Amino acid sequence: MEKKLIRHSLFWAIVLGLLFVGRAFALPCLRVNKYITLPKGTVEGRLDNGLRYIILPNELPRHNIEVRMVMNVGSLQEENDQRGGAHFLEHSAFIGSKHFPKRALIDYFERQGMKFGRDINAFTGFDRTIYWLSLPYHSQDKAVLDTTFLALRDWLCDLTFDDERVKKERGVIVEELRGYQQNDDFYSLKMGQNRYADRIPLGTQRDINSIDSDRLKAFYKRWYTPSHATVLVIGQVNVAEIVEKMRKTVGTIPAKADKKPSKQLPMTYAKGAAWMQLSDSMQRENKIELIIPHPTIVEKTLQDAVNKQRMRMLVQCLSERFAADSIRCNVSNDWYLADKDHFVLSFRGASSSQLTQQLAAASYECRRLLQRGVGQNELQQLIHTRLVHLLPDTTQQLSADLCDDFIDYITAGDRPLWHPDDVEWVRSQVKMTTSLQLQECLKSILKAMKRSRLYAYTHVADSANAPLLNVKQADLAWKQGWKRPLESYVYRQKAQPKEETLNLPLCLKQAPTFTNASIENRKKWSELGVEEIQLTNGIKLLVRPTLDEDSTIYLAAVGRGGTADLSPQMQLKVHDAVSYVDMGGLAKVSCDTLLTVMTQQQLSMTVGEDAYWHQLLASAPAKKATALFDLTYEKLCFPGINREDFAETVASELENVGKETLLDRLLAHDSDRLMTNTIDSLVGNVAAGSERLVTKATLQALNIDTITNYYKRLFGNPSGLTIILTGNFDAAHVVPKAIATFAQMQVPQSPLPLNNAPFAAKKHKFFKGFEGGNDHQTVAKYIFAGNYTPSLQATLSMKLIRDVLQDCVLKVLREGENIVYSPYVDLYYNGVPQQKYHFVINLSLKDENLQRAENLLQSILKDLKEKPVSTVELDKLKRSFLVTKDKVLTDKAPSEWKTALMSLVKNGESLHDFNDYAACLNGIMPAMVQKMISEILNWNHRMVVFKSQK
Repeated sequence: MEKKLIRHSLFWAIVLGLLFVGRAFALPCLRVNKYITLPKGTVEGRLDNGLRYIILPNELPRHNIEVRMVMNVGSLQEENDQRGGAHFLEHSAFIGSKHFPKRALIDYFERQGMKFGRDINAFTGFDRTIYWLSLPYHSQDKAVLDTTFLALRDWLCDLTFDDERVKKERGVIVEELRGYQQNDDFYSLKMGQNRYADRIPLGTQRDINSIDSDRLKAFYKRWYTPSHATVLVIGQVNVAEIVEKMRKTVGTIPAKADKKPSKQLPMTYAKGAAWMQLSDSMQRENKIELIIPHPTIVEKTLQDAVNKQRMRMLVQCLSERFAADSIRCNVSNDWYLADKDHFVLSFRGASSSQLTQQLAAASYECRRLLQRGVGQNELQQLIHTRLVHLLPDTTQQLSADLCDDFIDYITAGDRPLWHPDDVEWVRSQVKMTTSLQLQECLKSILKAMKRSRLYAYTHVADSANAPLLNVKQADLAWKQGWKRPLESYVYRQKAQPKEETLNLPLCLKQAPTFTNASIENRKKWSELGVEEIQLTNGIKLLVRPTLDEDSTIYLAAVGRGGTADLSPQMQLKVHDAVSYVDMGGLAKVSCDTLLTVMTQQQLSMTVGEDAYWHQLLASAPAKKATALFDLTYEKLCFPGINREDFAETVASELENVGKETLLDRLLAHDSDRLMTNTIDSLVGNVAAGSERLVTKATLQALNIDTITNYYKRLFGNPSGLTIILTGNFDAAHVVPKAIATFAQMQVPQSPLPLNNAPFAAKKHKFFKGFEGGNDHQTVAKYIFAGNYTPSLQATLSMKLIRDVLQDCVLKVLREGENIVYSPYVDLYYNGVPQQKYHFVINLSLKDENLQRAENLLQSILKDLKEKPVSTVELDKLKRSFLVTKDKVLTDKAPSEWKTALMSLVKNGESLHDFNDYAACLNGIMPAMVQKMISEILNWNHRMVVFKSQK
């Protein structure tokens, strides 16, 4: 009996042991197959009719909800007689539906403060069509969400296809197609020969001209069903409320059986080598890219994330080996389209023989890595580098950014890696990476290369009689490299210099005593959350604490005075002064020591000067406030001089005087750049004397002492200097330190003179054209320039005029005449000291439509001068300003607050008006806008700059 019990005990011990062993093996397997965690709070589901939804409450930014309707439908689903139809259908969503006839949908959402193109838009791709709405939302605005889901319902099942409106929209799309530029010369090579290459989302002009209402309806009826749609809602939402609203709107669309569901189509390439070559007169070297299409890694599971990290390790490994062997090859691996990544080896060389030598050397290295693997030291370095970049991201994201991530999830299943637990598991697997696993990654790439490889070859156009490379030579070079006898790879570990931790220099840890006597006055602007502190020495401090995750102080010091305030002779004497002085560090700390200290203390700083202003930008952890303020003070008042570096820099510049760089050659023939330069010269963006060429004599006459003295007189003058502090810091602790430090600055005995004369705007017509653009298309810019008296209300009035003009141009030229696709109006202004503005109306249209567009523009301006904008229309635009301000200037936007406050200073706008922004805006009446239009948009003073191939 006792033996029997022992046998039974032994049996169960073995069973339990096996179970525990099995569990031990099973746990890693379960983790391997675990999906990457979606953002916390994500709710995902389906309505009864098959419509999928994803909802995520998110607080950033406040009073905002992002809505997307993602259709798993794109140009790939088009039949032969429907090409261009998916994109045409996207346009049709905004020109009429059951509950929103004609332009009613756009009008409704713009009345909420949204802008078409920015907050109301859509996009069509190969496998997706995305409609998006960025909603301003307050809890009392329940009707906005109801109307939003009604719009989504109309998009899904109730579009109307008015024949006349479809014909008009055809012209708009053709102009969009004309304006589209494919910036990749090797696009056709990279796309291959497949359905993707045959179904470009925009379609061709012939495709668009053949589309009619019947074909659009057929495509719409076939593909726009709830089962092909996902509604994504992210922002300040109540999940249960959103689901209920969807059930009552998009949920009432009848389900539809999908007899022929869409399939994920792979991107395929012909077997063997494909070759494409181009000549380029701007290049000084030849270039060949060996492109290997291979299956992409979709990051769904944690193991997918590990695999992607190992592929990055392979890229790094090859890059470092090539560099060590002096092979001029850049290695990359990026998603290209659909299910394909492109693994690219990019070579440069002066001749074809150099390219073939490098191809052979790269082939040899690939074979050596494949067969010999990597040693332990090299492997550990690769792992270490990966781990440095592999960190969790728990910062709060903007709703719009989260939408981008979720669209990848909806269309491809891709999930962003962010959760600390997930990241830690992936890190643990990366640490255990073996040489064999990297060899397997390379093996998969080489296998894909054997099946399909693409060669993109660019040769120098003016290389007379130089032999060109061809596909046989490229393939032969690879084979020759592969056959070389292998030698062991000797890994030369990068020397990791042990950096000595430097003590903070004495001048960067001074803590001057705070005294109220330094303050002339201080005021808090409650609506803005800004404190304004005027110091007795002329400095103004603007403090706006924010609540971003990083406890960082961002500092901006901005003051009047720049190159345009100098005489032409003086401009040459202090040419590039800020750059020369900056290389000197501080008077009490050498540049090298300062750079090391700043890196160790996480301090950053940059200085700059333009035509009329100079500035210093800096940042530091909040706990390093003393060091930040001391650093700023020393840099403003006591810069160092590095005579040796100054002499070397000037000598280098002397060698290059008169030499034309590749960039110079490119810009000299770039029509867009030539147009911009012309406009700058017309509107006062080029300071007097700055067009003078720097000669050898100018450089030889430069004196670092003269330059440094100029810098100190400019940057060290506290009179009129504004210092802005934003970021997450304790104002009660930080502000007294700032006051005490900057109160030390003293007005120099001889401050630099300032030229405060306003810019004299031209008062005559001007026309100038350049050769460029697409076939039979003109890109024209109509410029209206002048002067204004700086104030926030004046700025807001001009912005309202810009938007009024934008709406008129859209309605007349795009929607009415259909002769342009996306006309837009820009406004630029400089309040202090130039007091100037200029509007730019941008048009892209057929050559033969230019005169028609000009006549219509003249008519638009005439109407605006004769008849005031309606109160309803003006209120709609004002609402968009308020929405934008709330959306951008949040409690978690230190950079945006810094930019806004700097803009106020430079444009002569008061904090008083900015604090009463709504009242200032609402004080602008239709009659005021009409009067201002009459004064500033003079047709007889228009300046037209254009490019065309005519």
